[in-house]
Amino acid sequence: MDRMNIVDITTPSIEKIAEMCDIISRQTEYTMDQIKDKLIEYNYEHIDVIKEYMGIEKEKPRPIKSINQEIYKQIRLQLDAGIREFNNKQYEKIAEELQLTTSNSK
Repeated sequence: MDRMNIVDITTPSIEKIAEMCDIISRQTEYTMDQIKDKLIEYNYEHIDVIKEYMGIEKEKPRPIKSINQEIYKQIRLQLDAGIREFNNKQYEKIAEELQLTTSNSK
């Protein structure tokens, strides 16, 4: 197969790159050379370039090692949320009782 006929479908067209450069230049203070380097570095994801400029870190997806680990993780999260809500209600109940006892003792 001739190498000249192979087109990399992951690289956007020249028009699309120019549009992304325009968007990035409006949102940042990068020069055009810096913008082009950043686009290549971030695999032509212009939103990621802007987020990096603003200091927003990209979330890294946590790998799921097994379905059981994910199930237990979700159970832990639900139990943690439940106990947190219960503790908050207990705290509010005790604070309310203290408020009533201090107002009744006056």
